[in-house]
Amino acid sequence: MNQRVRPARISFLLDNLTGGGAEKVILNLASGFTKLGHPVDILVCKMEGVLCNRIPAGVNLVPLEASSPNLGFLCAMRADPAAFRAIAGMFTKRKPFRFIPPIAAHLKVGRPAVLVSALPKSNINAVLAKYYSGTPTRVVVGAHINMSTQDTECYSSGKSKLRYMRPLLQRCYRRADAVVAVSEGVAEDIAKYLGLDREHVTAIYNPIETREIEALSHEPLKHRWFQEEAVPIVLGVGRFVDQKDFPLLLRAFARLRQNRPARLVLLGGDESSAEQREHKRQLISLASQLGVQEDLDMPGFKINPYPFLRKASVFVLSSRYEGFGNVLVEALLCGCPVVSTNCPSGPAEILADGRYGMLVPVGDEHRLAEAIGETLDNPRDMAALRARGEEFSIENAVERYCKVLLDGDR
Repeated sequence: MNQRVRPARISFLLDNLTGGGAEKVILNLASGFTKLGHPVDILVCKMEGVLCNRIPAGVNLVPLEASSPNLGFLCAMRADPAAFRAIAGMFTKRKPFRFIPPIAAHLKVGRPAVLVSALPKSNINAVLAKYYSGTPTRVVVGAHINMSTQDTECYSSGKSKLRYMRPLLQRCYRRADAVVAVSEGVAEDIAKYLGLDREHVTAIYNPIETREIEALSHEPLKHRWFQEEAVPIVLGVGRFVDQKDFPLLLRAFARLRQNRPARLVLLGGDESSAEQREHKRQLISLASQLGVQEDLDMPGFKINPYPFLRKASVFVLSSRYEGFGNVLVEALLCGCPVVSTNCPSGPAEILADGRYGMLVPVGDEHRLAEAIGETLDNPRDMAALRARGEEFSIENAVERYCKVLLDGDR
C-alpha cells in the first residue's frame, strides 16, 4: 500500500446499525482506515441494530439528530434548486431529507476530507448535504445491489421504492465525486440504470474480516444436529425476505431428501420485523406441506454464524439477486463447500464462474437440489476454498478504496 498517503479524516454515513451487509462493510472499512492512522467517524441516523456494540476501536461514533421534515426539505432545495421536481417527488412519499442539516453541520465542523455512504437514501442525503454545506469534502457513494433487478422485483410485488427515487438518484450519483460498486456486475448495472458514465463507477469487492472470522468459527457450537456427524447439514443464512428466496431452498431440500438423509438449518430472520416474521411462518407452513418439517430448524439470527459455517456440510445461497454476497466469502473462509444461484451480481465473481462452488440458474429447484447432492458427494478442497476467501481481505479492499477516497492526498 502507498505509505505516502497523509492521514485524512474520513466520515462514513449509515442509516442504522442492523446486521446487513452494507453496515458490516462500513464497519470493516472504518477499522481498516483507523489502523492506517486516519481519523474515522461513523455517522448514524438511527442508533439501532445488533451492530451498535461492535464499533471498531478508535472510531468516533456520531449519532445524528433528525431535523423537522420541512427543514430537511428546504435544505435539499437550497442544495440543488434545479432538482425541484425530483426532490418534491421524494418528499411527498417519505420525507427522507431530515438528516441533511445534521450531516451538513458535521461537514462544516468536522471538516472530513471524505464522506462515504452506502445505501440509496443515505447517498442522496450525503450529496445534498455537501452542496448545502458548501464544503470541499469529497462524497463517495456506494452501490450494494443490482438496482434494475431490485426495481423490477419490488415493483411487481408492489413494494418498489427505487422507482420514485430514481430521478434524484440519477442526479445525486452524477454529482458525487465517485461511485463505488461492490462487484463488476453491480457497476455495469448501476451505470446503465442511472445513465452514468461507466468510468465514474469503480468496482471494489467488499472487505471481509478474514482473521476474525477464522477465530470466531472455532467458538463452541451447541446445536445438537451438529454433534451428529452421520447426517449432512445444509445451511442457509440471511434475512427472511423475498430476495433471499428461502422457499426455493426449502423445495430443493425436499427433493434432496427424497434420495438421502439430510437436515436444513436456516439462520436469520429479524423477530422485530413483521415482514420477516410472516416470511418465517410461511416457511414453516411450506415445510409441513413438503413433509420435511422434522428436518428443518430455524434458530434465528446469530451474531456469530461462523461455527455453523465451519461445521455445515454445504452452504447454499438461493437468492434472486445480490450485490456481492458477503456470506459466500464467509463460507469459503470457514472451509465450507458452497452452492449458489447464478444471480446478479456477485456470486459468479466470488466463485470464479464455478471454480470454487457450483452455480445454478435462479429459481431452478431441480438443478439446485442436484447441485447440493453433487457437492455433498464431491466437496471441494477446504484449503483452496479458504485461500480464495482470503483474497477478499480488508487490507486488499482498503488499498483500493485509498485510491478512490484519497486520490488528492497522496
